Amino acid sequence: MNRRTIGTLLAVLALSVAPSAAAAPDAQGEREIAYLIDYVAASACRFVRNGTEHPGPDASKHLATKYGRVRGRVDSADSFIANVASGSSASGEPYLVRCGTQQTTTRVWLTAELARYRRDTAAKK
Repeated sequence: MNRRTIGTLLAVLALSVAPSAAAAPDAQGEREIAYLIDYVAASACRFVRNGTEHPGPDASKHLATKYGRVRGRVDSADSFIANVASGSSASGEPYLVRCGTQQTTTRVWLTAELARYRRDTAAKK
């Protein structure tokens, strides 16, 4: 390859990994995302990521780190669940939650908790 071809390839690569134009969450979205991360940290459930179980505090730290890397591409708590907290960006495997003998995906688990949180928050207004 010549230098021009390499330069073109590097430019295309840079554009493909550039953050999207999506806005960061508004204040309400940030509160909801922080709540969900704290909810995971306080949970006694086990979180399965790429076949390995993790306690709530470790899973929470992972989600917070992952969110920090893509914050500009997440515009709400719903997109946080869908694009950050639902699965591995490396393997494509869904994240799982094991609470006692019950197991579900983090997408289902966190979506249900977000709905509960929103109902409770609305009821307090």
